[in-house]
Amino acid sequence: MASSLGFEGSVRGVRRLRVVFASLWIAGQLALVLSASTRPDHIFGFRMFPEASTLEIHLWRETDAGALRAQRGEWSARDAAGQLRHFAWRDRVRDPILSSIDARVFASYGVDAQLARLGHALDDEADHVPEDAETRRLVAEVVVWRNGDEPRTVTLQSHARSF
Repeated sequence: MASSLGFEGSVRGVRRLRVVFASLWIAGQLALVLSASTRPDHIFGFRMFPEASTLEIHLWRETDAGALRAQRGEWSARDAAGQLRHFAWRDRVRDPILSSIDARVFASYGVDAQLARLGHALDDEADHVPEDAETRRLVAEVVVWRNGDEPRTVTLQSHARSF
């Protein structure tokens, strides 16, 4: 008799754990759906008609000599020893949207998502060009056409580089 009570108690305990787990899982999913509009990529949010926006990224370098344009995302700069080196944005940034410098492209997942990703890409690129001793900061000037509206310009900057 005692062994059957122990078995029934453990079955009830397992059932309770399943109910608790299912409730927490559903609450988590609900939180993701309700908070979708607060994230730049709106992930977990249903959008019947996606955004039809385009953008054009122009890359600049801030140096002691001033702002210098990085045509097509390429530039040359001297390293700490004075050796001239060549750098290319595409060497590090492989995303087909973000690597398209000086070209108008479709903003997959929306403008806000692409701008958030571009901000991270600028910081990542700034962190991974140690041979460039001239560039103090990378700057992206982005022309945005949101759903066919008039263009507006957004400027994003990487964090300041330390040498």
